Amino acid sequence: MKKFFRGVVLILIFVAGCKPGFQETTTGLSYMFVQENKDGTKAKPGDILNLRMTYHTDKDCLLFDSRMISDTFRLILKKPQYKGDINEALAMLRTGDSARFKLNAEKFYVNTLKQSMPGYMTKESQVVFDVRLLKITPLKEYEKELTEAKKLKTEHEAQEIKDYINQHKLKGEFLSSGTFFSEQVKGKGAQANYEDEVLINYSGYFLDGRPVDSNVGKKPLQCKVGSNGLIDGWNEALQRMNEGGKVTVVLPSSTAYGEEGYGPVPPFTPLVFDIELIKVLKRK
Repeated sequence: MKKFFRGVVLILIFVAGCKPGFQETTTGLSYMFVQENKDGTKAKPGDILNLRMTYHTDKDCLLFDSRMISDTFRLILKKPQYKGDINEALAMLRTGDSARFKLNAEKFYVNTLKQSMPGYMTKESQVVFDVRLLKITPLKEYEKELTEAKKLKTEHEAQEIKDYINQHKLKGEFLSSGTFFSEQVKGKGAQANYEDEVLINYSGYFLDGRPVDSNVGKKPLQCKVGSNGLIDGWNEALQRMNEGGKVTVVLPSSTAYGEEGYGPVPPFTPLVFDIELIKVLKRK
């Protein structure tokens, strides 16, 4: 009997604490606040929002969960693209607020995501968003944060590269770009120049020795010196080589895969490459 009354009390508390159902703005946006922070601030277009966000179909099929990307999800608040869009919804929130929004699926996919609506949806389908606004950062402040973070990462990379060179006792020189060029075997054949087609063997590593990529034991790679298809560090190295030459280059991310990374290479990651210039072919 005590368990029965305890269950009734819990149900009554839950019902009493529930927020009212969905309301609708004059633009037709359906919304429901789950938690409100009256002392919070609202964002304006151009501000960077730190959010936790999920959205799913009105049939409870999950479409997106920001936690799959990171603990918090950042996006820039824009002016509404159409009446009742996600930007209008986010502009309603104060820091600390949690809310649920219902958007027309077709408009969201076509106007916001710039893609066709999935075939299993209809014109009447809705996308349901659950959003919690954690922080608002003005754009100029955010850009300053990015600049400072980039500077720290660049300085950290430079120290990592110096430590690697000292640890492996590499002899060579730093190029103006920050690439370290170490000649292991001096080539005696033709020099590779800009736009030359060349055949090379290469092996790439992270600074901790883990392999990134290699064609050793396979067919030599044919590439054009100076082409956009090669990372900058390779283009720099090849133009300092002659046929038969072998070099080791230590590349900062700025001459490797940069701020975005590529494949198994994370952003802001220095790399080491051993390159052998097998042959310089005729220019095409």
